[in-house]
Amino acid sequence: MIQPKGYVSSNKLQKCNVLNLIDEFEQELTQMSGKCMDVGCGPGDITKYILLPALNPNAVIISTDISEGAIEFAKKTYSNERLRFEVLDIQTRSLPEKYISGFDYIFSFHALNWCYDIR
Repeated sequence: MIQPKGYVSSNKLQKCNVLNLIDEFEQELTQMSGKCMDVGCGPGDITKYILLPALNPNAVIISTDISEGAIEFAKKTYSNERLRFEVLDIQTRSLPEKYISGFDYIFSFHALNWCYDIR
């Protein structure tokens, strides 16, 4: 992602789509706690302002994206005690050990469609 700050100011459609899902599954989301992952978080605004508040207050999120620029922006702008950002290419053939079976819930909005090999 070349301009994460610009993306944050122009991703209204993505925000609306995620808000619709959050609204539809509001009751289930409030019960979700533990360690969560957001795959393809981009610059992190949707994770911080929409997904994280919808979850149980005991939930923590590790947000990942392939874009180093987006993750650096997110770290500087949105990180807190419940939200951390890391660079990860979800298409890797050798997923780092720390990601294997390490999460209670995994979310992905608007990301998996960009994968060339979903397996």
